[in-house]
Amino acid sequence: MLAITHMKETTKGTLAMIATGLLWSIGGIFIKLVPWNPLAIAGLRGLIGGLVMFAYLRLRGIKPVFNKDTVKIAIALAGVCSTFVAANKLTTAANAIAIQYCAPVYVLLYIAFVQKKKLRPLDIAVVPITIFGVSLCFIGQMGKGHLAGDVVAIISGLFFAAMFITSEGVSDQTRASGIMQGQFLTALIGLPVLFATRPAFTAQAIGGILILGVFQIGLAYVLYSIAIKRAPLLTCSLLAVLEPLLNPVWVFLFAGENPGLWSIVGGVIVIAAITLWYAYDARHPAMQTTAQTEPEPA
Repeated sequence: MLAITHMKETTKGTLAMIATGLLWSIGGIFIKLVPWNPLAIAGLRGLIGGLVMFAYLRLRGIKPVFNKDTVKIAIALAGVCSTFVAANKLTTAANAIAIQYCAPVYVLLYIAFVQKKKLRPLDIAVVPITIFGVSLCFIGQMGKGHLAGDVVAIISGLFFAAMFITSEGVSDQTRASGIMQGQFLTALIGLPVLFATRPAFTAQAIGGILILGVFQIGLAYVLYSIAIKRAPLLTCSLLAVLEPLLNPVWVFLFAGENPGLWSIVGGVIVIAAITLWYAYDARHPAMQTTAQTEPEPA
């Protein structure tokens, strides 16, 4: 009975992480609708996302807290949002996203050497296969960036892995509070740029920024906080690759940009690798612990 209950919880977390990746992936198409400085977009998007997370806390009756764990989550999340925008300015978008999504490697190393958990051969194999598939999606554009931007993208990947790691093993109250604080910290970084550049608030820009803030950041991180509570750390970090995988799909469907043959091949590899790995994991679950589920006292 306990095994069945655990499987159901893990499935809920997995589905929440899939939904998170889907929402994250719409960023590319809607950012195109907002002709602002990227940091200005990140700042206002973060402010709206933080307000959505605050509303979620109020609806759940969870009192926000501020402690060392929320600070770690906040710094990691704000670091992801800020460095990824910077990397996109300093190198090609392809380099930035492909390098950032080496994050599962860092998570795998953390699980093996810090948590000291025994990894199965399939756990070790699925990470490089997934990253290889993501890289194929951008093979035509790789190598055209600049060293500084590529270094920032590596840092962004470290922050991305840190976001998963710091979100695991804490209470709902701490996790959600840390995510909210991270969104507001991103706003603190980006809003000065918004005020300095004074962009035009057209109907298209307002619509795009609202969708980004409410759905691509706000609702996505609500679902992320649910996913990281129920699904294993490695599962969540691997499913996050749905973002770069689906991003060119939405751009193709709504902007007419052809993703190319290599993107299709890479996408098939990623989907096949994660699907087979997840099917095997469901039949032969690894000895992994998930986040604590008991909220802290208000």
